[in-house]
Amino acid sequence: MDKLPGIFIKDGADLLAAPLTQLINLSIYTSTFPDAFKIAKLIALFKKGCKTDPKNYRPISLLPLFSKIFEKVVHLQTEKFLSENNILYKNQSGFRPLHSTESCLTHLSDQILEGSDKGCHTGMILIDLQKAFDTLDHELLLGKLSLMNFSCETISWFKSYLCNRSFLVNVESSFSEPADLKCGVPQGSILGPLLFLLYINDLPQSVNDCDIRLYADDTCISYAHKMVKTIEDKLNNDFNTLCDWFVDNKLSIHFGEDKTKTILFSPKNLRKRAEPIVIKRHDVTLKQFSIVEYLGCLLDETLSGHEMALKVLKKINGKLRFLYRQGKYLNSRLRRMLCNTLIQPHFDFACSAWYPNLTKGLKKKLQISQNKCIRFCLFLGNREGIRYKHFAKINWLPVADRVYQFIAASVYKFFNKLAPIYMGEIFTKHENIRTTRSSNDSNLSIPRRRNDYGKNCLSYLGATIWNSIESSIRNVKTCNTFKHKIKYKYFENIKNREDNLYNY
Repeated sequence: MDKLPGIFIKDGADLLAAPLTQLINLSIYTSTFPDAFKIAKLIALFKKGCKTDPKNYRPISLLPLFSKIFEKVVHLQTEKFLSENNILYKNQSGFRPLHSTESCLTHLSDQILEGSDKGCHTGMILIDLQKAFDTLDHELLLGKLSLMNFSCETISWFKSYLCNRSFLVNVESSFSEPADLKCGVPQGSILGPLLFLLYINDLPQSVNDCDIRLYADDTCISYAHKMVKTIEDKLNNDFNTLCDWFVDNKLSIHFGEDKTKTILFSPKNLRKRAEPIVIKRHDVTLKQFSIVEYLGCLLDETLSGHEMALKVLKKINGKLRFLYRQGKYLNSRLRRMLCNTLIQPHFDFACSAWYPNLTKGLKKKLQISQNKCIRFCLFLGNREGIRYKHFAKINWLPVADRVYQFIAASVYKFFNKLAPIYMGEIFTKHENIRTTRSSNDSNLSIPRRRNDYGKNCLSYLGATIWNSIESSIRNVKTCNTFKHKIKYKYFENIKNREDNLYNY
C-alpha cells in the first residue's frame, strides 16, 4: 500500500479547522500517532449472566475526541485500499460497508434450506473466542499487514498507533492507577475493529472442505452432505486445523460453559434417524444442541423459525404491555413513534431468514401482535378489525408483505451492487439466449426446488418476488425510493383484495 496521503490538504478547511488538518497530515507523513491520544478510560459494560463475574463485562475504551478524528481519516483510506484490492475475506460480514447480520444470516439459511431441499443434512460448529479483541498480538498483526502489501510507512504509523498505550479503569467515579496495554486493540476505537478483521483475515485458509462464515470474531463452519458420518469427519478435520490456527495466532477458543457448540440441521423426515455428530479437540467433546443462537437469531434443527418467532412474540407482547401501562401519558404520535422504535425492529430483524419457513399458525400470531400494536397506536377497541384504512393510516404493511418488501430490497441491492459479494451465490441473473422486445435483462433465474424447504429459500422467493415487480419500480435510482414504491404497490394490492372481498 502506498504511503497514506494526507487528505483534507486543499479543502480541509471546510471539514476541519486548519490546525487540526495540519496535525493529521503531519501524523500521516511522519508515521507517528500522538502519545497524548493513547490514554483510554475503561468502563466495564455488562453483557449477560452473573453480575459478580468479571468475565461477563466488556471493557469499552473512552478515547479523546481528537484521537477518533485521526483514526477516522486513516480508517477511510485503509478501507478504500482494502476494497480496491479485494483483500478482506468475502464471507466476513462484520464492520464492513454493505454487510450486516441480516445478510450473513440470510446467506446461511439459504444454504441450509437448499441442502434440505436436496435431502442433505448440514452440520455446523459455532466457535466462541475468549477476549479476542483484547488478546490480539501486535507483532503478528504488523507482519500480516506487510504480507498484504501495506507500505513500510503505513505499517510504521499503525505500530505507533498500537504501542505505548495505557488505560485507567473507571468504576463508580473512582479511577485505578494507569496500566500499560501490551496487546489487543481498544474496544470503542474506530480503527480497532478494522485491525481485528485484518488480523483474522487469513483464518479461512486453514479450512479445507467446510464453508466458513465470520462476523468479526463470531465464527461458524458448516458442511452439507447426505451422510452424517461424512459431515462429522469433515467438520472434525477442519475444526482441528482451525484450533491449530488459533494457537499459532495467540487466540483461544472458549470451550467451557457450552460456548463452542455444534448443531445438525436436517429435513423433518430425516431428523429422527440422524445420528448425532461427535466433534472432538484432544480430550474435549463439543456438545450438540437442538437450538443455537447465532448473531441474535435462534436456529433450530429443521430451521423452522419456530423458536425465533416465539422469541419475537415474547419481546413484542412484553413491550406492548409496558406501553399500555403508560398509555394515558401518550398521544397517537408518541404511541406510533414508540412502537416504531421499540417493537417494529423485532418484526424486522433478519425476517427474511426465519419468517418464510414458519407455520401458518405462527404467522397468524405475529400478525395478531401487529394488529394489537395498531389498535394501541390508533386508540381502537380490542375487538375492532384491522383493515386497509388502518394499515394506511399508520403506514405499516402487514407482516407478510413487509417481509416481502425486505426480500425485494435485498434483490434490488444485489442488482445495484449494494450487497455483499456472497449474495451472488444466492441470486442468478437470467440469461436470455435471444433478445426480444419483450425480454427483460433484469429478471432473476428461478431455481428448481422440490419441496417447501427449497421454495422458502431466499434464492427462490427473491427471484419469484422480483420477477413480478414492474420495471418502472425496479429501475428507480435509490434503494429508499424502491422501498417506498414497492410499499405503495403492496398497499394497493391490499386495498384491491379488500375491495374484492366486500364486493362479494
